[in-house]
Parts: sequence; C-alpha cells; structure tokens
Amino acid sequence: MTDIVLKVLEIRIVLPGNQPILLLLDQQSQRLLRLWIGPSEGTAIGLAQQGIETPRPTTHQLLVHALQVAGDALEAVRISKVDDEVFYAELVLASGKTVDSRASDAVAAALFAEVPVYTTEHVLEIAGIDLTEGDIAAELNIEQPEIQPEITEESVDEFREFLKDLRPEDFLTADETDQSPPDPAGEHRPDQTDDNGDEEKN
Repeated sequence: MTDIVLKVLEIRIVLPGNQPILLLLDQQSQRLLRLWIGPSEGTAIGLAQQGIETPRPTTHQLLVHALQVAGDALEAVRISKVDDEVFYAELVLASGKTVDSRASDAVAAALFAEVPVYTTEHVLEIAGIDLTEGDIAAELNIEQPEIQPEITEESVDEFREFLKDLRPEDFLTADETDQSPPDPAGEHRPDQTDDNGDEEKN
C-alpha cells in the first residue's frame, strides 16, 4: 500500500447550514478530499495553520507533546478508510505503532507536530473529487469569500475629482426635483388645505 501525501488546504463553509469542511488535496492527481468536521476541530486546525500561540496547550498540542515526552513521537497521520462519507484515520508513531483516530483530530495533531498527512489510492478512488472536471465550487456549494476591491492612490484621486463636480441637486430624485420650493414666508398658498382638509380662505 503506497501512501499519498495530502496538502492541507483550508477550512471552508458549506451552505446551507454553515457546516465547516476541511479540504485536503493530492497535488499529483489534483483530487480533493472534503472532510466534514466539528467547530472545535476546525478551531484547532485554524490555530495550527496560522501558527497562533495559546497561553496553555490545546488538546492536540498536549497529545503531540505527551507522545514526544514518552519517547514515541508522532511521525505522520494517515487517512486510511472512508465509509459513507465518514473518514477514519490513524496516528503513525516513531515506533511503527498506530493509534486509531478521527480524521479531523489526526490532521490537527499533524499540523501541530509538523508531520505529513497521508492517504491511500483506495480512499481517493472512493471519495476523491477531480478538480479538473466541472466547477468544483458549484459542486460543493462552497461559499466563496468576498473579494474586497483594491484601493489605490489613483482610485482615490478619481473619487475626489468626482466629488468636486457634484451639486446638491444631483442627490435629488426625479419626484423631489419636480416639487416646488417651500414658501419662504412659511404661509399657505391659496390652493393649500388646512389640517381638516378644508380649503383655506383668504
């Protein structure tokens, strides 16, 4: 059984339901694995990917450190099986022993320990999604992040020039433009009505 190295891409949000999924990629074949994960595992993976240090060790950091102190450090993790979209993984220790694990926990531990994440051809055949076929974002219904427009000095200058040419009348709607200006004296015109709806008499 030949192990295939997976690149841990990122956690994305799938609609509807705002369900987090972890995306793993086999760069050789351009096949993607998507793992449905819980919020706590997603947080741990995000911390590891961004290199954020916590005041006290997280559960996954504690696991990695405990294995190191025990003299049987984590060397790799392997996503070994998939059954009805549920992925199974194992921790591969320096002694050659393996420990059964949830796939999300295994990936989090691998990121903290900076060791590779493997899978098998069999898993990719069953659950891999070929990125070269079709629109992957549409197929997964993945929410794409909003792209903020780049603000350049040139765009700021153009906006300033635009503001210089504006007049107060430019902000009026067509209906407001057609309305007559109010009487400066604040008096009713002959054709106006009072609050009771009766025509005012002069």
